[in-house]
Amino acid sequence: MKFILTVLTLAFVLAISTPARAQEPELINEIVARVNNDIITLADYNGAIEAFKEELKRQMQGKSDAEIEAEFEKLKSGVLDYMIDDMLLEQKAKELGIDVEAEVNQQMIQIAKDSNLPNLAALEKAMRDQGIDPENARATLRKKIQQQYVVQREVLQPIYQRLNEKERRAFYEKHKDSFTTVGEVTLSEIFLPLEGHTAAEVEQRARRLVAELRAGMSFADAAKSNSPATRASRAQDGKLGVFKAGEIKEDITAAISTLKVGEVTEPIRLQDGFQIIRVDDRKASIVRPFEDPEVQQMVSRGATMEQAEDARKKYLQKLRDDSFVQITKGYATAQAKAEKE
Repeated sequence: MKFILTVLTLAFVLAISTPARAQEPELINEIVARVNNDIITLADYNGAIEAFKEELKRQMQGKSDAEIEAEFEKLKSGVLDYMIDDMLLEQKAKELGIDVEAEVNQQMIQIAKDSNLPNLAALEKAMRDQGIDPENARATLRKKIQQQYVVQREVLQPIYQRLNEKERRAFYEKHKDSFTTVGEVTLSEIFLPLEGHTAAEVEQRARRLVAELRAGMSFADAAKSNSPATRASRAQDGKLGVFKAGEIKEDITAAISTLKVGEVTEPIRLQDGFQIIRVDDRKASIVRPFEDPEVQQMVSRGATMEQAEDARKKYLQKLRDDSFVQITKGYATAQAKAEKE
């Protein structure tokens, strides 16, 4: 139920700040901004400010009240900008006739599944029990999905379609690590505990064992004969598993660095005994080629997203420039000056 509370309470908070329609025959309070034929009221604005402050507190958990308040004062001027941008995207979605009802239903069903609820009826009941109006939650999801579709169609698709070979290759070279399959090594061990013996005695026995292994002794048999029953690897014929770079201790990494598959290390001193490591398999790091079709898709998506934020800002600014946006005096935002009364 905690998941429902987190996700759906957020949906409820967002629904509270959904701007009113100017043409609705209902009593509205002070108008903070007009965006074409829609308005943002003082109640809308205050709700959004409060929601933003609560989210900031959550993100800055562990910080002092003074630090949180300072950050809030620094950022709160952007809240009205976000509300205006959201409204412009919502209006654009209606203009484009974007229908996302199927996606809204899918997300509601997914929330029900994630909350271990059998169906939408049970989800809606749980929402009401927590003081959340299901229709408000649906409206919020609908608006957000519509906005995402607008950005996808109007911003991301044009970038994706106009990417050229030079831009894609530049992204590939810059992010080549992302297209590299990390190398890995498969290891097995034999562990010889001290158990009342001196370190010199156990080391001598370990060195003899290394010589026998290199002469052809079965590693699995040696692991069963020498590793104690309490050692987890003993039941696996000495197998430790598969490790990627950075997952192995430095001393072991150094000890196996020059070994070929099937070779064993010299005895490695541990706090409570000696360890012999065998390299069972190695897979080198592989850089996937630029020509790989899957890499091509990843590169195109990545290069698109790299340009997305600036393009989104420019698109929103164009929407503003092409729209009637009037902000009441006293409610200046980070992007626009307050209109004079």
